Amino acid sequence: MKRFLVFCFASLFLFSAFSQEFRVSVSVNSTQLQSSDREVFQQIQELLNEFVNERKWSDIIYEEFEKIEGSISITITEHSTQEDFKGDINIQLRRPVYGSTYTTTLLNTQEQNFTFKFIQGQSLEFDQNNYTNNLVSTIAFYLYYFLALDADSFELNSGNKYFTICQNIVTASQRSASKGWKRAEDNKNKYWMIENYTNTTYRYIREASYQYHRLGLDMMQGESQAEARNNIIEGLENVKRAHREKSDLVVVKQFLDAKSDEIVNIFKGAPQNEKSRVVDLMKVIDPANTNKYEQILQQGQ
Repeated sequence: MKRFLVFCFASLFLFSAFSQEFRVSVSVNSTQLQSSDREVFQQIQELLNEFVNERKWSDIIYEEFEKIEGSISITITEHSTQEDFKGDINIQLRRPVYGSTYTTTLLNTQEQNFTFKFIQGQSLEFDQNNYTNNLVSTIAFYLYYFLALDADSFELNSGNKYFTICQNIVTASQRSASKGWKRAEDNKNKYWMIENYTNTTYRYIREASYQYHRLGLDMMQGESQAEARNNIIEGLENVKRAHREKSDLVVVKQFLDAKSDEIVNIFKGAPQNEKSRVVDLMKVIDPANTNKYEQILQQGQ
């Protein structure tokens, strides 16, 4: 009996250690404020770290080396009342590349003028179908967005169930007075992030993620590096297809923000024909950064 109890305790410990999906650093920075009372900001940071990294967000069991890495950084710029906060939130998601110690960025984005309410002593409760407050709904949205992007990068369209949860959060948040959730506000907010990824017209961007990551980066350590680079190029061709459907898609911008420097590094040592093809592609998709991509052509000359 005693051995059985020890076994159960050990199993429970291992399940707890390996079950959570995230290894995400959460920080709350209040140095821009004059207030010397930092206790409330420390409390928010501790609660968010627990909310993100100790809660179970899916039915998948992740081993330690499989956990999704990233960072959520909130810089507080205003604390107008005891419970009202305003600031900027920076979000980054990283994915390991198979057979290497390299991690690739899947998402690197920012929300400005992010507002939320928080009262010291409150807990963070989440329900995907019910809006409670902007802090909880926003963080939960990005965590499921993380899960969706990560899943899509390993298996084509496998992020569907997580995008559905993101959509539920967006729908529940329509009654919120906070910005960032509604169709009419702008075309770069959380509403449009999910619209772009679930709209079959722009399905090419999801195909691009699978080609770029699973068939491209994950194969770069093997003997078929030329094939891997070709798959990455095919992924970029799909990004261009999505871009041609609509030139200002927020998900294309997010892809470019995460990948532009990496694309330069991948192809700077490639054969000349690949270099030319990639540069021509990126000039169409991301003309504002033409000078950056032309660095590819200058390498090795």
